[in-house]
Amino acid sequence: MQNRIQQLRKERRITQSELADAVEVTRQTIISLESGRYNASLVLAHKIAQYFGVKIEEIFIFNLEEENLNTMNKS
Repeated sequence: MQNRIQQLRKERRITQSELADAVEVTRQTIISLESGRYNASLVLAHKIAQYFGVKIEEIFIFNLEEENLNTMNKS
């Protein structure tokens, strides 16, 4: 799953630490989210969306094809 966290954060001149504090996670979590190594829980996704004042779908880009391929490869 891709996301626009880094883009939104930079547009608003917010540091990773500031965002992490605002949504009650570590800076490392923000780094992992931005690099795509970690997918946010629904609760965290909601907190991030609220922080930026946008819908979850405007931040997190769900690629159905990619997700289906990952699921099929695990079977």
